[in-house]
Amino acid sequence: MTRRPLRVLCLHGWRTNSRVLEFQTSALRHAFGSSADFVYVNAPWTASGPVPDVVRLFFGDSGPYYQWWDAQTHSSDSHSYSHSCCGSSNATRLRRYDGFQRSLDCLTSQIDALGPFDVVLGFSQGAAMATLLTAHYLSRSPPSSSSSSFDSLVPYKVCVLVAGFDPETPETLEMLLDGGRASVEGTLDVPSVHVVGTTDTVVTAFKSQKLMQRFASSGRVRFEHDGGHEFPSRVKCRKLYRDIAEHVLSITGQAQT
Repeated sequence: MTRRPLRVLCLHGWRTNSRVLEFQTSALRHAFGSSADFVYVNAPWTASGPVPDVVRLFFGDSGPYYQWWDAQTHSSDSHSYSHSCCGSSNATRLRRYDGFQRSLDCLTSQIDALGPFDVVLGFSQGAAMATLLTAHYLSRSPPSSSSSSFDSLVPYKVCVLVAGFDPETPETLEMLLDGGRASVEGTLDVPSVHVVGTTDTVVTAFKSQKLMQRFASSGRVRFEHDGGHEFPSRVKCRKLYRDIAEHVLSITGQAQT
């Protein structure tokens, strides 16, 4: 019996779009080859401000560009890339994600319409959105169903989070906690792959590590590269991409034999 390719739902980063992410994931798609089909969707909100410089450099004004939310904080750095994408770097400052609920509703509708999916992949703000999406699905289980397995609640098998950050705010915290209530650790009990650049200056090491700890330790794995807030270099990280693809294929039961 021929196995169907994995289906990967891809969530772009802050103030970019599906076309940008398609370019960013070219090396990962090559690593999967014919084993996976990648589906790219846009956030429902158009960019509320200028796009990142690197996006403008390569893609110019060929938008429109989109975002999953606007991060709002009481902070003097409110115009910085890191602030606008992630929120304040100071975890104690109040912040909110304007528009995330509409994005969540949009994504669940797209999954219903375009699925099934085996993998949800997100970059930067898209990785944070994938985390909230996963918490949303897990939080729908009744409190008495502590023995429920994630695969009966979440319509995909693994999250791949590239340059992601923990999306905790006062308004998302309840969803994140409810998503983990069926887990012994109180974490999101879904396999997760975390791809981290060791020189990332947009997402701090604290935010990156906190995102990883949001997921169950038994199912999470971390891949590092020496780049910044970006996908790993296609030239330097071919083995890394192969390792990521092989790990995802093994989780989903599609490993090559």
